[in-house]
Amino acid sequence: MRKILKLIPGLAFLSDSLNALFIIIKYSIGINVQIEEERADPDDPKWENNPWAKVFERRCAYALSHSYSKRVLDLCCGTGWTANELSKVAVSVKAIDYSKESISNAKTRFPKGNLVFEHMNALSLSYQDESFDTVVSMEAIEHFSKSDGDRFVKEIYRVLKKGGTFVGSTPQVETKNPLKIIAMKKIDPFHLHLYSIKMLKTLLSKYFTNVTIKSQPEEWMLFKCTK
Repeated sequence: MRKILKLIPGLAFLSDSLNALFIIIKYSIGINVQIEEERADPDDPKWENNPWAKVFERRCAYALSHSYSKRVLDLCCGTGWTANELSKVAVSVKAIDYSKESISNAKTRFPKGNLVFEHMNALSLSYQDESFDTVVSMEAIEHFSKSDGDRFVKEIYRVLKKGGTFVGSTPQVETKNPLKIIAMKKIDPFHLHLYSIKMLKTLLSKYFTNVTIKSQPEEWMLFKCTK
């Protein structure tokens, strides 16, 4: 019996490896593949009754809880949906994205006095040091390489006021199976570097003294850092 139990972890690893290899081959040759949605908008009818729409709302609620009466920066804002929600409680919201099309659409959809959308590179922000009380970045850091992820966090630290808060979310990847990680990147090729809790905490703690990370049921994590 003990021998069987010892074999189980190895069998699980083998099963994960085979499944991952199948995905890698399937996505590499383009058979029946589907790319993950990156520009999510819970108000879009296509998300109705989709359980992930609730996940978007939970992420937004977390950001809202740190944005009341604050000057907020929303990095990699995508459709602008979260930025618009934040503007309902914040003093002001600056929302930036590298996609000119996303910024143009967001400006048209959400014209509001305290909400400003700007086309900008998150790795080289044009804002002065200590400009914001809160920086929000939901599902963004994984879209940068490991080195650019470091630059991303460093730039956030620069524009955040002393005592300010950086909140965000990112997929949680605890697997040590390299094939599984490659398969996950095939499913979502926009994800350049995926983090475990330990990896993310190591990066964030390089700049912030107070870091909290919470695992979520759907294999992603919320984090909060205080400057």
